[in-house]
Amino acid sequence: MDERIPCPQCGAPAQITERFWFGSTAGPVEHVKTGCVNNHWLTPLAETLAGAQPDPTLWPRRPRRPEPSRWR
Repeated sequence: MDERIPCPQCGAPAQITERFWFGSTAGPVEHVKTGCVNNHWLTPLAETLAGAQPDPTLWPRRPRRPEPSRWR
């Protein structure tokens, strides 16, 4: 993966080196790992980056809803 973007911290040339998802109560949230020429390494939310386009082939399937608890 070698997607070029401006660094979120300083605006210098950077690249996305990895994409991954963390679970949340609203479903998975995409994060990216970025590195720039000034040695800034960040893991922001993908939706907050200018120029970062989501890759639809990498999106995870929708999570299953949890089964209702049998304990009452």
